[in-house]
Parts: sequence; C-alpha cells; structure tokens
Amino acid sequence: MTFLFSGSLLRYVGYRRQIVYEQNTLDAALRALFTEFPELKGLLMNDDMTLKRTMRLAINSEVVRSDLTRTLASGDLVEIMTAISGG
Repeated sequence: MTFLFSGSLLRYVGYRRQIVYEQNTLDAALRALFTEFPELKGLLMNDDMTLKRTMRLAINSEVVRSDLTRTLASGDLVEIMTAISGG
C-alpha cells in the first residue's frame, strides 16, 4: 500500500509525496508510518488513537472516518490530508 502526502504535510515526511509499506491493515500501516515519522502521530491522532477531527484519510478516494482496522491490498492508495475548514 502507498501513503500519499501533499501540502503542509510534506514537511513531516521529508517532502516525499509517496511512501510505500507492506502492511495489510490500515492501523498496521499507520504504526509503521509513525515509527518512521514520529511527529506525524501527534499531528494525525488523538491520545486514544482515533483520527483527529482536523485530519482525513482516504483509501482509493473513499474517505475513512473511523475504521482504522480496514484491510489493505498492495496497490491501495491511502491519502492523508488536512480537513478543510473555514468560517
């Protein structure tokens, strides 16, 4: 599976737009990502390991709200993005 990054998140991953991992669940892939890039954990996750309201994950363009145990295939694309907000 491949994580995709853009915008302000790029600085947290050394400006790499894509990072590939072999894990087969979203939570395992996120743990691998946080091991390599520890600052991302506090940016993306709450203390109880739920996704922060200000962040979004999409697997193959489908937004994932809370099911971080989803199974991933080797060709899946997981985009991590900041939620758009305004007033």
